[in-house]
Amino acid sequence: MSNRRVLLLTYYWPPAGGPGVQRFLKFARYLRDYGWEPVIITPADGAYPYRDESLLNDIPEGLRVIRTGTREPFALYNRLTGKKGKEVPVAMVGFKDSRSPIQRLAKWVRANFFIPDARVGWKPYAVKAALDEIARAARPGADPGEKIHGFITTGPPHSTHLAGLALKRKTGLPWIADFRDPWTTVYYNAFFPRSARTKRIDQRMEDQVLAEADHVVVVSEGMAEEFRERSKALSVLYNGFDEQDMYDGAAQPAAFFRLTHVGNMKPNQQVPALWQAVSECVRSDPGFARHFRLHFTGSLDPGVAKAVCDAGLESYLEHEKFVAHQEATRRMAQAGMLLFVIPDAANNRRIITGKIFEYLASNTRMLAIGPQDGDAAGVLRQAGRGKMLAYPDKEGIVHQLRRGYADWLAGGKMPLCEPGGDYLRFSRRSLTGKLAAILDALNTRA
Repeated sequence: MSNRRVLLLTYYWPPAGGPGVQRFLKFARYLRDYGWEPVIITPADGAYPYRDESLLNDIPEGLRVIRTGTREPFALYNRLTGKKGKEVPVAMVGFKDSRSPIQRLAKWVRANFFIPDARVGWKPYAVKAALDEIARAARPGADPGEKIHGFITTGPPHSTHLAGLALKRKTGLPWIADFRDPWTTVYYNAFFPRSARTKRIDQRMEDQVLAEADHVVVVSEGMAEEFRERSKALSVLYNGFDEQDMYDGAAQPAAFFRLTHVGNMKPNQQVPALWQAVSECVRSDPGFARHFRLHFTGSLDPGVAKAVCDAGLESYLEHEKFVAHQEATRRMAQAGMLLFVIPDAANNRRIITGKIFEYLASNTRMLAIGPQDGDAAGVLRQAGRGKMLAYPDKEGIVHQLRRGYADWLAGGKMPLCEPGGDYLRFSRRSLTGKLAAILDALNTRA
């Protein structure tokens, strides 16, 4: 018996790089194991923060990928803001630095003319491609195994869910709306000069999607709290990690004790107590000062970089903008300690970044900072991996850094590992099984 087919509408797909592409690339890899054959609908040339050509090798063999046109405003936006090309900053890194009148105007236009986001121009292309595929599979004489049994949209960009809303109304097929981040309450909306009218329209769109999707999937318990009363059915599926992606090479001693952050360091991940704590460790311990490095792999917000330098730590700073995913997991495994910071935002109790699961699977010791009663702190507790420190807890940060450095030195300058812990529940394969079960249930009722 052949697998049933399901459409996956995702803006981010290889060669797009970064965390946004990982969730559905992994779902596509493992859905076949549970009786479902995914068909991908994605832009042929989207506006991505960065690209990772190596991820093309992770696309399952024989997977049908339909690449569409799209209409993007980012080339014009970048010209107005003095940049080249159509690439865009990820998660608003550096966005608060827009000071010139033309930059402020461009930011206002982006906030109020492109609702819910500036990738809304992909919607008509995505809808047409999906309808064409559904019609192709239903044509006279078509193989019954080609039939489409439902579709999934994932956001951000949340305009992808508007394509799902249109498809639901046109076809009536089972629809799962997957939210990797909040919609109207996402933290970076605070950076935009959004009008009251824009906010009303955005809220109405969100309400319609939540009400009409057959099942809503979110990545955290906090998001579940926000959406549950407005949806027909809702499940929490964490982002997780793929065991095949994790570095499994031999550990090597390192010349430096690196506090490593892998991923995008955003403006609201600024933690003054952290830089103060590092400065104290450097000043009070010549050995720590000789061996310490503060390493960032990924986008680094200029304001965060400035704060590090203002704290007298410029000579300890290492930064590389982007590396392939396999190299990123190697750096996690080889770090002295991993830095994990939940953005300091109004709704940050609900934030669980995808990075936390690969951090856990790397077994490397973590310095975690954020809301101590939040969802990410709960994940750490479930995995048996220590506690979350509060943002102003300089003494707690100093204690962990000093302890980590002492253990690293005593252990022959090897990576600081914390083996064990219950993290296998967060594997991508296991989570895909839960998504497949939702598809099964929707098709039983259909």
